[in-house]
Amino acid sequence: AETPIPLLYRGNFTKLPQWDFDDVYNQDAPPRPTTCAPSLRNSQDENFKKAFLPNIRLFLHKDNINMSEWNRLSHFNNPFGFMQFKYDEVMASVKLIPKPKEPLLLPKPGSDGCVHCAVVGTAGILNGSKVGAEIDAHDYVFRMNGAVTKGYEEDVGNRTSVYVHTQHSITASPYIFGKYGYKSAPHDEVVKLRRQHCDIFYAVHKLKIISLHNFSLGRE
Repeated sequence: AETPIPLLYRGNFTKLPQWDFDDVYNQDAPPRPTTCAPSLRNSQDENFKKAFLPNIRLFLHKDNINMSEWNRLSHFNNPFGFMQFKYDEVMASVKLIPKPKEPLLLPKPGSDGCVHCAVVGTAGILNGSKVGAEIDAHDYVFRMNGAVTKGYEEDVGNRTSVYVHTQHSITASPYIFGKYGYKSAPHDEVVKLRRQHCDIFYAVHKLKIISLHNFSLGRE
């Protein structure tokens, strides 16, 4: 029977390792066709279309990992894999995660049946934009890291539906963004806290109409 490979450690590598399975991705059944207005999912940008996998598997749960997949992901550092983590310790938690139910985010009552989302970054380029009301008008508003809204509502809005952070940003943001008024993570009633910085990734794959705000995006 297949068993976990020996632990790999970041310290064992002097540069980023390259594996012949770097670009192997688990995929779910193709997404259902949508009649919603075009969004980032339908971008005509050639680089985006080449890289985008519309049915890539986003969530780890108890039914979609086996020993072969564990060993493959053990070659990649967190949050992309399980390098430096022990199989028994991780799987004890994974076995508690049920398969997510679809749809994860529901259209708002009285809407056109499409899910409208705004993903708001922290690049600072919304200063003076006066698009706060436009952002808040979306069904769901994703924010991340140093999500400062107080005092900037006219430009960035004040609603937060989903808040995304990394382990580092949740502790470092008060120091990095404190001068802008950041004190703690949003505590709106519907806020969900996620450890991994995957908000754009999630939104583009699972939502129908997405607007990006306050991002400085390169080709990466």
